[in-house]
Amino acid sequence: MALGAACLALSMLASTALGASTAKVTVRVEGQSETLLAPTQVTTTTEPVVKDGKAEDFCPGTSALGALQLATGGNWGGKWFGGGLKEGKFEGLGYSIETIEGESHAFGSGFFWEMWVNHESSEKGACEAELGNDAEVLFYPCSESASECPSPLSIEAPASANVGESVTVNVKRYSAKGEPSNVAGATLTGAAEETKTNSSGTATLRFSSAGEATVHVSAPELVRTETTICVHNGNDGTCGTTAPTTSSDSTSTSTASATGGVAGFAKSAPYTGPYALVAKATGLIEGHTYGRANAPRVLSGRILTHSAVSSISLQLRRQYKGRCYAYSGTRERFVSARCGHGGYFKVSSADSYSYLLPAALAPGRYVLDILATDAAGNHTTLARGTSRMVFYVR
Repeated sequence: MALGAACLALSMLASTALGASTAKVTVRVEGQSETLLAPTQVTTTTEPVVKDGKAEDFCPGTSALGALQLATGGNWGGKWFGGGLKEGKFEGLGYSIETIEGESHAFGSGFFWEMWVNHESSEKGACEAELGNDAEVLFYPCSESASECPSPLSIEAPASANVGESVTVNVKRYSAKGEPSNVAGATLTGAAEETKTNSSGTATLRFSSAGEATVHVSAPELVRTETTICVHNGNDGTCGTTAPTTSSDSTSTSTASATGGVAGFAKSAPYTGPYALVAKATGLIEGHTYGRANAPRVLSGRILTHSAVSSISLQLRRQYKGRCYAYSGTRERFVSARCGHGGYFKVSSADSYSYLLPAALAPGRYVLDILATDAAGNHTTLARGTSRMVFYVR
């Protein structure tokens, strides 16, 4: 009973004294020759991580180690090297990380597990590093004899693509301080054909069949990465598209509403709302503030609709220190403009779009408007969070 009370008191002390909040984060683990843990999203908890069975040897559950514990289901190992709470914060090495998902790199073995948080090399240990919402944590082996650890790769790609259509992706590398740069000559596999990025770090992908496609990216002396793209075959009902039904009368052209849906569409169609078209941006968070290294470079999304989409156009405006700019689709850059004014440029004739900006976004307040039109002449209505996305870059 005394031991149980001590453990409970320690748990309460850890969560209360640290004052840390839980967060939704993504964890990825790259081994020497393969991906050990694909990007896995977890929500951290305030429950301390105790690996050696000693209640006094704990790391905060809201730390990077807490996220690793959840993402791997506890499939990691390491020794306790000391640490604890000091003025409401955890200080010390805590647990070393020697083994993850069966691959071992203990100190003195020639390699160790390097940790990056939000595309930067972490200056804190896994027990000390507290995570905020949308944090990205990466573990990978680094040679103990290397002057610096290899840089991780990152890929910007649309969430979905249509079979046979071209989509543009961008590959970057990050310095230890989080400075991005484009990578030429990176190899991409997982699409219809293997391809490499050009001198600007971009590549064009096409997919020959529908389904979840995993695109793998690698380059010499850099840490591999991957992303998943949902591939649909027109309006087949996947990836947010709406699939039409076939009735027993193949010549029927009725437009009356069907029970539980819209005439000519399956009852299980993803979208049965009251509006003809609804825009959904897939690469942006409304009202979010991005760092320059994490600012979106690919503008992508889809249109939920009752009928075929004929056109999607975008308008992107920027305001910074009292000056206003609008993105020109023909000149492919921002130009000076009256505040609140800009011009639309067409990006797709299907129900999804993907547009790669030629350069990283500079600091400022941005407004992205999405204008979609269907075959009947209906169009999207501007509304915050759907067809109008406001975000910030600092």
